[in-house]
Amino acid sequence: MRLIDLRCDWALQYAAESTQYDPADYPEVPARVPRLDGYLTGVSAAVLACRRSPADWARRADPWRDLGEMIARYEAEFPGRLLARPDDAARWRADPRGGLAWGVLAADGLDALVKSPADLDRIPGLFARGVRVFGAVAGDLARPFLEKLLESAPEGEGPRPALDLAGGDAPTVAAALDWYEADPARSTRLPLLHSAVGPGTGPDVARRLRALGATLGVAPTPTVDEFRAAIESLAALPFRGRAGFEGIGVATGYLRLDATAPELSKAGRLAAWIAETFPGDVARALAYENARRFLLATAGPTAP
Repeated sequence: MRLIDLRCDWALQYAAESTQYDPADYPEVPARVPRLDGYLTGVSAAVLACRRSPADWARRADPWRDLGEMIARYEAEFPGRLLARPDDAARWRADPRGGLAWGVLAADGLDALVKSPADLDRIPGLFARGVRVFGAVAGDLARPFLEKLLESAPEGEGPRPALDLAGGDAPTVAAALDWYEADPARSTRLPLLHSAVGPGTGPDVARRLRALGATLGVAPTPTVDEFRAAIESLAALPFRGRAGFEGIGVATGYLRLDATAPELSKAGRLAAWIAETFPGDVARALAYENARRFLLATAGPTAP
């Protein structure tokens, strides 16, 4: 069983050697890169974050251009394997087992780019280019940003953006959840993701996310006991009124983690641990099916 990963900073592994980055901003990355060994064959698909450190973004003279270059890097590394539209979803489903991983583009750290109402007009262009997952924006532009995303979300079938609350501060997350709760249809048109669920995710936030039907990516932890406990605590919270493992997936974020249990330290090992630890149907839901439904919702497939 191959994993679907809800959080991967694939391009950031080149921080020490690419002119797109200043290595001084990412001193921790080189030691973590070995965690990505075998990644492209160990996962079926991954949410690929276009991410920089806040300090790196702050020094950029034209951050929107730099974001475009990061997207171009992913387009070059995943040729024909980026999930954005129904035909992509059909090819992914038909891809033979053992093929290289596919990806879904995610724009992370948008707080550093969305500084004025005029910047919101760039969001439809990112969506048209294939970005499907958008990080939250804080402050006065938070609600206009959500409304702009919603404008790109069809009421019927078709590709749609998703909102990722990972990295958002407490007021931003609370305001976004309020916005979703005010209209239950919004969570269908604009799928909700939290790709870094862990000890820092408060119980009330987790409860509200589950009630809204959000997809939650659990990050690997220093021990397997912590990882299993995180999954089971989420499963105890009702997902749209039903307790169980629906909506729970894995978000490795390997280049962001200080430490992880050996059993969880690579995608293949993590998938194997899940398969050995949980009953078959639960294991497949956690490692693959729940995340698969999220990715297909953003691509807008016309068939299951």
